[in-house]
Amino acid sequence: MNKAVAATWATMLVVCGVMPACDIIPETLVWLNKADFEVDPKANGGKPFVCHIVIAYSKDLYDRLQSMDAKGYFSSATSLEKTYKDSIEIFKFDLIPGKNKTDQSIDLKSRTKAKGAFLYAKYLTPGKFAENVGGARNITVRLLQSNMEVHHDMDINAVWKKIGGGSMK
Repeated sequence: MNKAVAATWATMLVVCGVMPACDIIPETLVWLNKADFEVDPKANGGKPFVCHIVIAYSKDLYDRLQSMDAKGYFSSATSLEKTYKDSIEIFKFDLIPGKNKTDQSIDLKSRTKAKGAFLYAKYLTPGKFAENVGGARNITVRLLQSNMEVHHDMDINAVWKKIGGGSMK
């Protein structure tokens, strides 16, 4: 995102924070719009795997997801879908080492009702492989041999806090 666009967003957020009746930007916690996956040929030992981006629409589900690593998430994904059927949205990506997936659209059913977004990668090797990605608009996920890196354009919620807007939660 260029500096002019970022400055415009920051100004709008300040105005909305000063004016309680402001309806320009509704309270939004999940800004995620697009994901790019850069998959190293040696990622996950060269074996295909899945990544999920999970959107929580309830505080209870958000709290559960926030405390989970990838192993915990994938072992309970089916039961989470059943238990939270009206409060969960899952974007599933099948990944093959050495093949990138770019411009993967994340079209949420409701940005204003979403409480958080989490990324989980199902690696064979031990590790957390989980990341909170709700504050970013666009993410690039680098899936390496035995770890992953998540890069994002700008964390809107962090900018809001820096300019004195307090918590958006």
